[in-house]
Amino acid sequence: MSFRGARIRPRIWCFTPNPVLEKKTCVTSGRAIWSAGGKTHNTALQLHSWGVPVCSVIACGGETARHWKERSEVEGVKTVQIPLEAPMRRGWAWVNEGHERIDFFTSDPKINVTDWVRIQRYWRRVLRKGDWWVVAGSSAKGWPKGWWKNLVLDLKKKGVTVLVDSRGALLQEAVEAGADWIKCNLAEAEESTGMSGVGACVARLLGGGTTGVVVTLGKDGLQAEVNGTWVYIPAPKVKVKDSTGSGDVVTAVLIYGEISGWTMERTLRTATRAGAWRARGIGNVAKSVLRG
Repeated sequence: MSFRGARIRPRIWCFTPNPVLEKKTCVTSGRAIWSAGGKTHNTALQLHSWGVPVCSVIACGGETARHWKERSEVEGVKTVQIPLEAPMRRGWAWVNEGHERIDFFTSDPKINVTDWVRIQRYWRRVLRKGDWWVVAGSSAKGWPKGWWKNLVLDLKKKGVTVLVDSRGALLQEAVEAGADWIKCNLAEAEESTGMSGVGACVARLLGGGTTGVVVTLGKDGLQAEVNGTWVYIPAPKVKVKDSTGSGDVVTAVLIYGEISGWTMERTLRTATRAGAWRARGIGNVAKSVLRG
């Protein structure tokens, strides 16, 4: 099978471990929009808009989760819900475009140990060699210590490519397991490693078997170490309206470039350009941006 000129057509599974049903209100227009939120789901939306076969997965229950799934399906993305007892959180965003964004969230759900086992069994069952498993953002609470590490180790043994974009304990367990790709912003890297500066953080984020670590720097671009090579890509200057989701676009381009057989420099330059394009607040990044 082929994917728009790529050598392979892997399946992309985007797992949002702490999704949110969000209502965003724009101050200038007064327009209010409900959306299915979550960093990994944002990545799935972007990949879907580029024609990449992708599935967005959540694990939660309740009426809010049903509405979340309905919203995501309106957007056209294939969505799977692992039904659990834990309810989904809700969020409200107040956006003054180009100036500030204020977010309010209900508390993160706590998943019981039995349901964590259910989630683990689901992923062990459905993932196959050649798949991508992408996890981003925070996690619901209550996972047993080592849960993320053990699952990543199991998936890597199956030949699944694992990309984790997170912080704190989730990110640390992914690093210990040697996830193929580690991505985060500089504040998350420093928080998770206890170090200061990109170089020191990346040294702590490179686990055994890790292909690359990508650290985004906001308006300054990104810095990465991939297969032992350092790459710095400055960001183009744009008028920022709402930077929410820019990092998720960077993740989407990283996946797109890898499955398309691009060089790493091309992938990272395109990711930086696409992230800046997204910060203009226009919505999903157009396919034309990938072509430069």
